[in-house]
Amino acid sequence: MTLDLEALVSAAYLFADDYRVPFTYGRPPHTSDAELVALAVGQAAMGISSDRQFLGLVPKVLPGWFPHLPDQSQYNRRLRALVELMSHVHERLAHLLDVGGIRLVDGTALAVASYAGCEKRSHFSGFARYGYAKSEHRFIWGVRLILLTDERGLPLGYTVVPANEHEREPLAHLLTGTPAEVVIADKGFWGESFRTRLAADGVCLLTPDRVRTAVNLGFERALASTRLVIESVFSNLKGQMKLERHLARTVPGLALRISQRILALTVGMLLNTLAGRPARALAAFDGR
Repeated sequence: MTLDLEALVSAAYLFADDYRVPFTYGRPPHTSDAELVALAVGQAAMGISSDRQFLGLVPKVLPGWFPHLPDQSQYNRRLRALVELMSHVHERLAHLLDVGGIRLVDGTALAVASYAGCEKRSHFSGFARYGYAKSEHRFIWGVRLILLTDERGLPLGYTVVPANEHEREPLAHLLTGTPAEVVIADKGFWGESFRTRLAADGVCLLTPDRVRTAVNLGFERALASTRLVIESVFSNLKGQMKLERHLARTVPGLALRISQRILALTVGMLLNTLAGRPARALAAFDGR
């Protein structure tokens, strides 16, 4: 199997095409919903945040594949309406690839605006909040992406909350539809009452202790080593796929950009698994 951008786009199209919705009025569009989802996955894999720039590159990186490309505004408008379709495709692939075992959870901050008065004038007003981005050692005005994965880094579920919101309730919500026995998290999920609440549902939550001592040093190192997997997933999303430079101006626009990157990561992991390669080795799909 040749692993490249064409293979990624083809796989995304095949799975999205299973969820076709009949076009009931007017002329059917030249580019189908499944083709748009495939384009969105390719855009995420290439790490291009600008829709206009990506559409200009499609004839070069995928010559002859999409002879009737929509314009930038139509492309963005239709994709925002297809977020639910992308979520269905991701859920199906996650179900196929999930091998059970340990679950990992963590959150990462995403800035959505950084100009004076953004908390009042931005389209994110009422949703985004000021929160601390640990990786950047600074406060940002934005949201927090909470991600649940298996021990290989396969995204099983995700949600977005204001940047200052605690991560415990979002985790409880994600675990509602995902079978889990052991969940490994960082100190942001620490809390005896929350641990007891999850234990009542048959979930064992493992987090670092508040203080590292000689007694728990081995346990702390084992947890830190395992949590590197989900940190690597965030590196895929924010590094190669440029999620930090999402360019979204509205909440639906941000939902689209997160959804297309999660789907691109999942499709890439499917192809790598079939080819016997490391699951999150996504460099082959960036179109270079």
